[in-house]
Amino acid sequence: MSTKFIKVGSTNAVLGDHIEAVRDVLSRIPVADVERVVDAIRGAHARDGHVYILGNGGSASTATHFACDLSKATIVEGRSRLRVTSLADNVALLTAWANDTSYENVFAEQIQSLVNPRDLVIAISASGNSPNVLKGIDAARERGAITVGLVGCSGGELRYRVDICVHVQDHDYGVVEDCHLVLEHAITRSIKEGLLGD
Repeated sequence: MSTKFIKVGSTNAVLGDHIEAVRDVLSRIPVADVERVVDAIRGAHARDGHVYILGNGGSASTATHFACDLSKATIVEGRSRLRVTSLADNVALLTAWANDTSYENVFAEQIQSLVNPRDLVIAISASGNSPNVLKGIDAARERGAITVGLVGCSGGELRYRVDICVHVQDHDYGVVEDCHLVLEHAITRSIKEGLLGD
């Protein structure tokens, strides 16, 4: 069996640059901001609230991933489970609202039907300026929910509309989305450890 070696060249430089960028950006995220998100999720759990997560494109995938992890990877025997839903997952409902009204309403309309004051709504957006994400957060605030934003780039308008914000300060969407995934895993692990320690 032959071993193939990767030839050093431009491909390796791109890979190395991306990995180094993710490492650098992660090192600059204030851990205290991430801890506030953990506390908010634990607070929703303690008051029997529901956690809703939303986002577009790659951030929709992160919302789905985050909801999966928080739902399953935080289970502790003898403790009540977190109730978590990604608002990006119901394709029929998303397309119905988009078709019958506009794409800007796909999250806000779901939130109007589902969210209660004891709940938590997490919005994930690299730009922080997606109209449907902003309308969703506005609807969540109107419903009395606590709001969290995971943002990138300049933070956009979203960073000013949420109660808690974690800002990944980079303008490369790939780097921002990679960091958001790292954060969701770290948050999930912290939630699980907290439940084990209670």
